[in-house]
Amino acid sequence: MDRRRVLFALAGGLVAAAWLPRAWPQRSYARAEDLYAALREQPRQSLSIGGGTLDIVFADGASGLDRERTLAWIRRSATAVTTYFGRFPVRRVGLLVIAEVGSRIGPGTTYGFDGSAIRLHVGRGADEQAFASDWMLVHEMTHLALPVLGEQWAWLMEGNATYIEPIARAQAGQLAPEEVWRWSVEDMSKGQPAAGDRGLDHTHTWGRTYWGGAAFWLLAEVGIYRQSQGKHTLQEALRAINRASGGNGADWSAGQVMEAGDKAIGMHVLSDLYAEMKDKPVQVDLDGLFRALGVDMRDGRIVFDDHAPLAPLRREMTRRR
Repeated sequence: MDRRRVLFALAGGLVAAAWLPRAWPQRSYARAEDLYAALREQPRQSLSIGGGTLDIVFADGASGLDRERTLAWIRRSATAVTTYFGRFPVRRVGLLVIAEVGSRIGPGTTYGFDGSAIRLHVGRGADEQAFASDWMLVHEMTHLALPVLGEQWAWLMEGNATYIEPIARAQAGQLAPEEVWRWSVEDMSKGQPAAGDRGLDHTHTWGRTYWGGAAFWLLAEVGIYRQSQGKHTLQEALRAINRASGGNGADWSAGQVMEAGDKAIGMHVLSDLYAEMKDKPVQVDLDGLFRALGVDMRDGRIVFDDHAPLAPLRREMTRRR
């Protein structure tokens, strides 16, 4: 199986076939070949947003699925990603929507080796609240923005999507800033190195891949802000990486990603941070980072300290665009 295909199958987090209800006489599209064939051969409808086109296919007609609600959710998700990156990350993407029993959304998987494509399972019983609170499609669309990387750098891609997804939704007015930081405060510690850790490039546990990767991008966010004295941002660097690569149709190394981002901000923050964390365990001072950002959890609620040294960065990160 193609290296990129294996990587993005892993990036979906779960094997899609395991979620498919056997009672329904429909194809699973678990194989990438079937996904791409469906996007080529089945009826589609297109949405244009942010300079990109989304070709949406309801797999085998997706009987019982509320198409109007589903299309509104797809547009809302694309708007969040467009808001963060300043444009939709790729010129064209195929989106295969597979109807499921139940009310849950997911899993989803993103591909790039034969054109940008996303496969997503949606429950026929998903209501307005399920669509409004969904994070998975924005996560998958964020994967479109970075080039494809080798399997050892899955943490870089998954960590990026984990970190950027709530921020993108906040910038689009779809998520409260308190919820953005709740997830980081509650979950980012899951990415800390454990005994036997050999650095992000060599330790491929779930926690290190998703939340260890997210911690890398938070450190990059703060590092760029501090070293540039607020003149440059991680968002600026990531936009430049997207434009230089053209998105997930390109095949890069982690070094190329760091170089492109650093070039945009005129510093070596990303390259230096990667060199520090790739081959050895680095315990991140999350409590210190959250304190500097003015983020705290009290009685189950996120509260902000606007006098904290990095409070201006925190406010700018989630400011509605």
